[in-house]
Amino acid sequence: MKTLRLLLLLLMSSLMAPTCHATDGEMPIIAYMGIPDWHTTDEDFRVLSECGFNVSLYPYRSLDLLVKACRIADKYGVKVLAPCPEMTKNPVKAANTLKREKGFFGYMMKDEPTVDQLEELEQEIQCLKRIDSTHCFYINLLPHGYESWTLINKTPKYKKYVKTAAATSCQQLSFDNYSITKDGLRPTWYHNLEIIRDESLASGKPFWAFVLSVPHHVYPDPTLATMRLQAYSNLAYGAQAIQFFTYWTPGKDEGFDYHDAPVTHDGVKTKTYQLVQQLNRELKSVARLFYQAKVTSVNHLVVIPEGTTKASVMPRNIKSLKVTGRKGAVVSQFQKDGHRYLAIVNKNYQDTMKVRIKAANATPRHLTKQLVEEPMKTSYTVQAGDILLFKLN
Repeated sequence: MKTLRLLLLLLMSSLMAPTCHATDGEMPIIAYMGIPDWHTTDEDFRVLSECGFNVSLYPYRSLDLLVKACRIADKYGVKVLAPCPEMTKNPVKAANTLKREKGFFGYMMKDEPTVDQLEELEQEIQCLKRIDSTHCFYINLLPHGYESWTLINKTPKYKKYVKTAAATSCQQLSFDNYSITKDGLRPTWYHNLEIIRDESLASGKPFWAFVLSVPHHVYPDPTLATMRLQAYSNLAYGAQAIQFFTYWTPGKDEGFDYHDAPVTHDGVKTKTYQLVQQLNRELKSVARLFYQAKVTSVNHLVVIPEGTTKASVMPRNIKSLKVTGRKGAVVSQFQKDGHRYLAIVNKNYQDTMKVRIKAANATPRHLTKQLVEEPMKTSYTVQAGDILLFKLN
């Protein structure tokens, strides 16, 4: 019955699809826990923008504070994705106000909801959407494979959970999975990406994924390599937004010993700021290649994680491909603007990987991270967690 009611609600929704583009149609690069409402200044948004973010997400205590943030953010080419109490207490007022704000990106409805909460969230979305059908509605889902979350830990239950979320009026499938712990890479991470990608293809909704940028609990200090691995694996699977958890360091009362996010709880840059800034500079160009592209296949070489498949067919115009490295690689093929591309991601965030590749003809070209075409070589060294790109035709 719940599924039927949810479908009926969807039939009532507008056919107009709200935009989920960041500034100038760029891929959203989202600072999750961005500029807080108690520290909303021009300087804060300038620093966030200079770190490479174009969307700031933070829960605001009032509609007025959210509007203030939108207006400051707009000066720096940033948009704000956020909830505020008025979205549920007075949705007509909230939607009528926010739909006019240039710096507003969309409505954050819920972080990590249960299956039972999704129907209620759909009703809340419809209340806002009747007034504002031009902005995003955002829900972020739980991950797959975390032992402590037994309600959806089994694959069939998790797939049903994701499918239920895809049936809501949210324009994207967002999920968090913090894949690198002090014990190493979570073995279920790539399976999680497979499940999300499958539902994204089935529903026609793009998916958004995360990079962990704040050490806490079982998670180590981020390095450029750990963050590259997460960002580039997400892109290789087809992610259409990259979210960093977090930008602002949460308070100590959260209970997870958060520390050394890109900025402290008081808004001061940390060593992580420069690492995130460097990665975002890379993403500024690399993400353009993946944004609104069609990923046609994703496979693995050497180590084949649970739920994934081994690369067995050579990409177009490639005669041979071999990687040498303990963890192996993600091999992604995708299309954009009439061209075919190949991406190879080093799954080892602690060591380099060798790639030996031979073209079948003179057509394929190597692409730098600045998307500059170069003649192909037959051997490459890929840095820890990094990506190698080729234009196949």
